[in-house]
Amino acid sequence: MDSHRLLKIGLFGFGCVGQGLYDILSREEALPFKVERICVKDPKKLRPLPTESFTYDFHQLLQDDSLDILVEAISDAEEAYVIVAEALRRGKKVVTANKKLVAFHLPELLALQQEFGGVLLYEAAVAGGIPIIRTVEEYFANDPLERVHGILNGSSNYILSQIFKLQKGYAEALKEAQDKGFAELDPWLDVAGADSRHKLCILTAHAFGRTIGPEEVAFFGIDHLSGQDCAYAKQNDAVIKMVASVHLTADGELVPVVLPSLVDASDDLFVVEQEFNGVVVQGTYAGPQLFKGRGAGGHPTGAAVLSDIVSISQGYSYGYKKLHKTTNAPALALDFEFEVYLRSSEPELVAALGLTNLQNVQRENDTFSVIGSVSLGNLIKTQEQIRKAGAFIMALSSDFVGAHARKVKVQEQVS
Repeated sequence: MDSHRLLKIGLFGFGCVGQGLYDILSREEALPFKVERICVKDPKKLRPLPTESFTYDFHQLLQDDSLDILVEAISDAEEAYVIVAEALRRGKKVVTANKKLVAFHLPELLALQQEFGGVLLYEAAVAGGIPIIRTVEEYFANDPLERVHGILNGSSNYILSQIFKLQKGYAEALKEAQDKGFAELDPWLDVAGADSRHKLCILTAHAFGRTIGPEEVAFFGIDHLSGQDCAYAKQNDAVIKMVASVHLTADGELVPVVLPSLVDASDDLFVVEQEFNGVVVQGTYAGPQLFKGRGAGGHPTGAAVLSDIVSISQGYSYGYKKLHKTTNAPALALDFEFEVYLRSSEPELVAALGLTNLQNVQRENDTFSVIGSVSLGNLIKTQEQIRKAGAFIMALSSDFVGAHARKVKVQEQVS
């Protein structure tokens, strides 16, 4: 692209992310980018720009060859896929912030780029303003990674901060997150862990060279968190964080999971508060590194979109270096075990989960809590049952790898 002329952007969506990007470009007049056309869905919705600034037919933007870059920032993942796929078929340069779109359709999006020569970047889809995809893709291209884990959802982290720092109730903290614009359109995506699951799928492709579908990731959230669970955390001098994690076992298998976890002051993630995200990238030789930044809000996400716009205008595209190196993509370690806390009113969940090494069983009114070990395979298999039961499950530490290693050592000594 000609770096000396003003590059025209076609923008799909004018919600939190779209407005954040528009506002940044309006302020940074020295940047050679201009939002030329904006496509939105609802003509009746009140917006901060005059009606004539918008079009309501996305085909108009796709067919406009005067636009240099297309930015997709709508909430509907399936509609976003239709737009992005068609743009890539036309060989366009596309930036998206839609994690659900990328998580569910990455293999198809890769194939479209290879066939038609379009380019897709999506830094804003993971961890808001933290440049984590580029970091994993470029900086760790040749350093084997052992684990990538962290807090990937600013909304749920904000809620947990209000609960543990300010002793607010869950419902009050959730409403506050929504009022401040941190929560997604549908709060379930944030608080149930689905949003973190989508982001983890994307990170896994760049960190470990395997495209995993969301259905392969067990995910649990904080939507059923109770005062009893918070009290348990405080008794153990810990707070609760929603941790998304993927790591390689000694056998070279993958363990992807989203699981609320007890986090104490010795944990890297302990300092990640409010709407911030924090990602720990652990390289075999570089060791663990913590990346922390704002994970929710229009400006941080808009800044990540802008970073992709700048990169794509300069000819950058993802190399998917680890994807190409991996001829035999790692399988899931379905027998990997986690030590968990379960609180429920349905005793049959203990058997359904196949919990072993049971200890610390406590009863309170019609509910009970128990600690035990559970395999990744059983977490995946029973996750819907756990959600329907309104039960709460969490890991006893965010150090899934270390806990498992310690357990194996104990078993070896016994045998």
